Amino acid sequence: MALTFAVVAAVLLGASDFLAARAARTAPSISVARTAIGVSSLLAPLVVLFVHFEVVLRDLVISGCAGLAMTTGLALLYRGYAIARMGVVAPMSSVLLASVPVLFDLVRGERPSAVGAAGMAIGLVALVLTSYHRGGTGSVSLGAMLGIASGVAFGIAFTLMGEVSEASGLLPVLTQRWAGFAMLALISVRGADPFFVTTRTERKAAFAAGAFAMVAIASLQLGFQNGASGPVAVATSQFATVAVILSVIFNRERMRWWQGIGVGATAIGVSLMALGG
Repeated sequence: MALTFAVVAAVLLGASDFLAARAARTAPSISVARTAIGVSSLLAPLVVLFVHFEVVLRDLVISGCAGLAMTTGLALLYRGYAIARMGVVAPMSSVLLASVPVLFDLVRGERPSAVGAAGMAIGLVALVLTSYHRGGTGSVSLGAMLGIASGVAFGIAFTLMGEVSEASGLLPVLTQRWAGFAMLALISVRGADPFFVTTRTERKAAFAAGAFAMVAIASLQLGFQNGASGPVAVATSQFATVAVILSVIFNRERMRWWQGIGVGATAIGVSLMALGG
């Protein structure tokens, strides 16, 4: 069940990522982030009602910290998309996103089965194959640095989400979204960019990105509450594969042979993680 939630989260995060990347090409990345997270914050109270919850102070504090880390990663990722190709930024971000929770599990003594470990390893390789592009426009080195920084921030957020108890239900999602939006609102005090996206086309994309992300984060939280952090994080990190497939379909980008191998490896990796329990 945990991996099912993770796969749903990956699909929706991939769609959100694709839409946000399109908006950030022509609108300020910080405005796109505020718009998307603002939409998520408005929708969060509705999501909370779907699962029974108790108010646990420890979980609220952890989820608030996760929200700050998640939003930091999101802002860095969108900035990376604005100055470099997705194929430069996404591999760095998604691999580190998946690696941090896996390393955390290992440090505290949780060992996956041989089959599950093989699935996670294949999943990490699949991320690089699927999202890698040769060359491209923009600053490759700065895009890679922003991808690495965003991946570490996302990895910390995912690790913290895995520490939230099942008793809290989806209430931590609300805390996470509101904490992230509050952080971006404070940043706007010293910024010159519009608070929200102002142009119609980019605004629609950012709105949709926020809605998809809200459901994705709720599904991800349920995944963490029902399974180990490492496999859930690796399965969810395949959102990069979804984003690339959407780019091929809607942006008419050509899928390279290694990307095709990566897509197949993604399916194999997730299947092995499921078999490995």
